Amino acid sequence: MPIAKVIDTELYYETIGLGTPFLVMHGGLGVDHTYFRPLLDQFGDIFQITYYDQRGHGRSKEVSVDSINYEQLADDANNLRETLGHDKMGIIGHSAGGFVALHYALRHQKHLSYLILLDTAPAFKHMEEIMGIIQGRNPSPEVLATFNAPVADTKLELKNQLKTMHSLYFSDYTSEIEDNINSIIDKMILKPEIMKRGGKLMETYDVNSLLTKIHVPTLILVGRDDFICPPSQAQLMHNIISNSELFIFENCGHYPFLEAPDEFFSVIRKWFKKFD
Repeated sequence: MPIAKVIDTELYYETIGLGTPFLVMHGGLGVDHTYFRPLLDQFGDIFQITYYDQRGHGRSKEVSVDSINYEQLADDANNLRETLGHDKMGIIGHSAGGFVALHYALRHQKHLSYLILLDTAPAFKHMEEIMGIIQGRNPSPEVLATFNAPVADTKLELKNQLKTMHSLYFSDYTSEIEDNINSIIDKMILKPEIMKRGGKLMETYDVNSLLTKIHVPTLILVGRDDFICPPSQAQLMHNIISNSELFIFENCGHYPFLEAPDEFFSVIRKWFKKFD
């Protein structure tokens, strides 16, 4: 089992593929990296992809929840880069993994080659918009109550919570997608206490005023129907990050790589080819 010693803890990681090295930062917080696989493995012909579980997550070493914050997670990732022996790496950051990716870009830009921000946001100050989108979809009382409920205390309860409310995260929640996402959730190692910590961190998360400092080639991707990190947030980042491109996937929610995989891979490959 590949383990990297970083700072004051140990991170579980897996590396596949050839080409330009990339770190993949999972969202959550409180989940693990496995929801990306095996789909993102398709990039293995152009990227050397390192998936990892962030500190305290998944198969990585248990840590004090208080030691988890976006700055520390970014520093962990940079230490992992050093351990892997790369002077620079690209980053794919999804959802809250994008929060970490933005902190990495702000703290360790000299070691960053490319930045791909997937369904993320530069701050979490748009709750009114989130609730407006949800209400417009007329969710069932059970889904709405689950979304508004506190994070469950046990892993089993948390799995059930995620399964109940994940219909919100997709544009068209077909039975096939439901079966797929339920299988993904069942396989993940969930950490309720870390997910609660993530909720607290989002209350003060805001890097909007710092985005002018990011100059690496940046691709910003978002599903048109993403309710939690909607296109408005992607547009904000695109407006401020000078060397950025924005692409919006139609008929997609928070997981374009699950809802529109062919288009997702095509868009990234086309963008990266400009620099290859």
